[in-house]
Amino acid sequence: MIVGYVPGGFDMLHVGHLNILTVAAQRCDHLIAGVATDESLERMKGRSPIVPLVERMAMVTAMRMVDTVVPDFDQDKRLAWHRNPFDVLFKGSDWEGTDKGRRLEAEMAEVGARVIYLPYTPTTSSTMLRRTLTQQVAARHPQEVM
Repeated sequence: MIVGYVPGGFDMLHVGHLNILTVAAQRCDHLIAGVATDESLERMKGRSPIVPLVERMAMVTAMRMVDTVVPDFDQDKRLAWHRNPFDVLFKGSDWEGTDKGRRLEAEMAEVGARVIYLPYTPTTSSTMLRRTLTQQVAARHPQEVM
């Protein structure tokens, strides 16, 4: 049985999340989604998520292709592997060939897992959605947005 793991913030759930989870589920027998905690997203991105962890986990849990949903506390995915062992970690192809992708591959090799890159959906991301919402609010209420 192949166990797969998809880490992510899953903030403002969108079609990119749906795409990676759907394709990952087709490539393994049991899919674990690791939802980044609010604190870990603050450390990684320098800002809080819009949707709190408990709600993000509830939405990902409702997706039929996901078998297990766990909180993901750390950027170091070896720690996630030790909590919930998996054979394959799935990441978007935007990581492939990058320093962070190579580092992830080396870390996963240390625990006997591998990284598979899946097609990244370039048309939408939580960052794009956040930027658009901020711009729209700023246009309507410039004195309230800092």
